[in-house]
Amino acid sequence: MTTLRTLIGRHETSGLLIVLAILTALYLSTLQTIPNGSDHYFMIDVGETQIVLNTWGSLHATGYPLYVITGNLIVALLTSVGMSAVVAPALVSLLWGIVALTLIYIIALHISHNMLAALLMVMLFGLTRTMWIHNVIAEIYTMGLALLAMLLLIAMWRGNIAHRVYWLAFIGGVGVAHHRALALVAPALLYAVGPELWRRRREWPKLIGVGFLLGIIGFVPYIYLPLRERAGAAWVYGQPDTVPGFLNEFLGREANRFFGIPDSFEMLRSNIALINRVLVTDVTMPGIIFGIAGLVVALLMIETRRAAVILSLNGGAAYLFHGILYSDVLSALILPVTLSLAFGWLFLLRLALSPSSSHTKRESASSWRILRATTAVVVAVIVGSRLFADHKPFITAVTTQRTGLETIDLARQTPPHATLMIPWGMRHFAVGFARDVRGDLQDITLVDHNADFASLVAQGQLVTLATTFFDHPVEWWTQRIGQPVTLQAAAPQLVEVTTRRELFDALDSDDEMVVVEQSVECTPGTIELRVDWVSAIKPQRDLSVFVHSLDTEGNIIAQGDQAAPVFGQRPLTTWQPHEIVHDLYTLPYADDAAAIHYGFFEQLPDGSFNNIYDFMQPMTCAR
Repeated sequence: MTTLRTLIGRHETSGLLIVLAILTALYLSTLQTIPNGSDHYFMIDVGETQIVLNTWGSLHATGYPLYVITGNLIVALLTSVGMSAVVAPALVSLLWGIVALTLIYIIALHISHNMLAALLMVMLFGLTRTMWIHNVIAEIYTMGLALLAMLLLIAMWRGNIAHRVYWLAFIGGVGVAHHRALALVAPALLYAVGPELWRRRREWPKLIGVGFLLGIIGFVPYIYLPLRERAGAAWVYGQPDTVPGFLNEFLGREANRFFGIPDSFEMLRSNIALINRVLVTDVTMPGIIFGIAGLVVALLMIETRRAAVILSLNGGAAYLFHGILYSDVLSALILPVTLSLAFGWLFLLRLALSPSSSHTKRESASSWRILRATTAVVVAVIVGSRLFADHKPFITAVTTQRTGLETIDLARQTPPHATLMIPWGMRHFAVGFARDVRGDLQDITLVDHNADFASLVAQGQLVTLATTFFDHPVEWWTQRIGQPVTLQAAAPQLVEVTTRRELFDALDSDDEMVVVEQSVECTPGTIELRVDWVSAIKPQRDLSVFVHSLDTEGNIIAQGDQAAPVFGQRPLTTWQPHEIVHDLYTLPYADDAAAIHYGFFEQLPDGSFNNIYDFMQPMTCAR
């Protein structure tokens, strides 16, 4: 009987360490080291995780309490020795990823008995996009993959494992408690232990009862959610200290919209096409073809049939569920598919590296073995280079995107003691990280789109990003507050939402457009023009705004034109008579800027522009 100690000897361990060192070096070169600034589907929850693993909070449904608890412990350890608070959560993923790759290697070695084939398979799988990216960002999926690999290792081990069924029940419970998608490995596990279950059919009541009790142990960490809520922890998602709130978290009800059979064949086709595009991007079309071919070949061979069935059920169940019953891309369902395809590559490598029966004597020669091994390595290097070239630029781009940092810079300009509303998502998480992890922005209140805006407007100043209005227009604010709102510029790209209109009565009745106050302020790298507009009558048409910095000869240096005042969100036809509209425009700083020429313009039918109102503000910045 093959034991783990005899299987993983010195050479096998050395080979694994080399592969892990190579992959870790590649992973570290793309490790996310800044607050997340990408809204790619891979990255949607990363910013939240960066915060929660530093604050002992809780994540979105289904909460992932075991991941959060272990992640906070690891992050606390890493930060105590000087690691950055933003880097440490990504290292949690990397640590789980290394565990997962190690377990996958042990499985590959066990079913192939070929160290080189196992090493090459692990290397290539580690370079697939979904696997790579989840090793370098703060996310839950490498822990889920490690649990899946642990289950497959126990299920596929050919030797005797004491209490195998109970171990599967316990680890399976931990896995399903971590992510419900791990339940889809059940058909593969049942097939693996089917013969044992049949032999012990008289013990089924005991096996089911004990297995159930062992399985629910994995859900014990859920007590963490209400405990942290009652302790007043920051960043606790939902209301897990109430029964309805806890059930919402535990059952993941907010994801219900993704579940269900497609309403039409076209929707089914579209969903399957979406999944296939992700898989092709992950492993390439040849990778899919060779993966399936390898599984088919293994099914035809007695010595690998059992493993091939288990792996086919693992990947097939996830693929079918994803295609038929789940309408969004979910990495927890993609990884089992790509993992099974990778084992298909293993079976082909095993076949290519094994001596054939007709040439046993010839192939036993050292030179022939070296040639086959060299060929396999060269092919793997070529494929790996293709995966590297395909995935590294993308992963580097999403992990270094600076939108989060830019949003933090914008938030720093929020007026003191104001409430800043940023909708739940990447930008909200970035500002939350700056405030609750780094300790910045302590003089503002951060809320998301679910806040009680009527109370906030009544109590003080409510500010939001100018970009918020793309998804939350003025009509949305009016509905949420319960009365008409008006928008004013609070700071660069920050808009105050208020129900109060400030009036300026000292105007002649025929003053259609007047600047009652203007000023220029120079900041590092920019020139800010502040303007207070007033119209004595309600404007009857909308005009765009031109803002030009000029040199001493009147030549245009730069421009900051807008489609409408207040960052494009206050068309003139929304103004009321005598209402003061506080506006702000930014231009790049230039040493030779002598004045700012600004005003309103219209585009004529022939494509030319006609200035309707224009004003001039001399530069007062020291040059």
